[in-house]
Amino acid sequence: MSTTQGPTARLLRAGVWYGYVLLVAVFLMIPLFTLVIASFYDGRFLSIVDYAFTLHWYEVALSSDSITSALVNTATIAIPVTVLSTIIGTGGAIAYTRYEFPYQEQFKLIALLPVFFPLLLLGLGMSLWTNVTNLGYGIVPSIVGELVWISPIVMFVVSITALGVDPDVEEAARDLGASTLTLYKEVILPLIADGIVSGAIFAFVLAWNNYYIVSYLSGAESTITTWIHAKMTQGFTPTVPAVSSLIFYLSLLLIVAVAVFEYRQPHRE
Repeated sequence: MSTTQGPTARLLRAGVWYGYVLLVAVFLMIPLFTLVIASFYDGRFLSIVDYAFTLHWYEVALSSDSITSALVNTATIAIPVTVLSTIIGTGGAIAYTRYEFPYQEQFKLIALLPVFFPLLLLGLGMSLWTNVTNLGYGIVPSIVGELVWISPIVMFVVSITALGVDPDVEEAARDLGASTLTLYKEVILPLIADGIVSGAIFAFVLAWNNYYIVSYLSGAESTITTWIHAKMTQGFTPTVPAVSSLIFYLSLLLIVAVAVFEYRQPHRE
């Protein structure tokens, strides 16, 4: 009996598979789409029956001094965390993937250890640490705290790309007389550039959206996530979906930027 599947069976299997993926995607995106729909609703509590479109809550969000201050504080934390975690994570990825040294596997486990801790406990531990060291609370402790968590994630993302680089390329560059600086500048870093960019965007999104660490370390300084949490505990306001949607739009733009970068990279090569 022939085991070759006909075109109808293949189409059916493809339809079932893509249908399943679509259902999973819709299930995961429903909460975000609900926020977006609520952000345009002209009313205090969302109702589909008498839905009325408005941009009022976005105007309120963009004109609020407390929200503006929270956004500035969030950016003040997220930008340095992105830059520093990209540098630290890229350095760790290169050290792990391009060199051999004693206790190499133990280094990987220790470096990735913060990723596996619940953020609630990690934030609490960092809060106790800042109290013991008299570092205090505010923007700088929040940056340090997020670096502890995000740098290993960037290292993991960059390592995936770095492991795909053929070691013979590095050896060939050295045989041709390339110095260490030239080797990194002209060979290694360009080859892992897509991983570095992806890691940096990943770091920015994580730093921007983080709540548990900054809630313990920011002190009196409000960030956008702590502002949303405070508003939800004090009483719901329609401004919250508008602010949350703005964060969603920013994250979506960054995801599109990564997709475009990944798409253009093979074509450029």
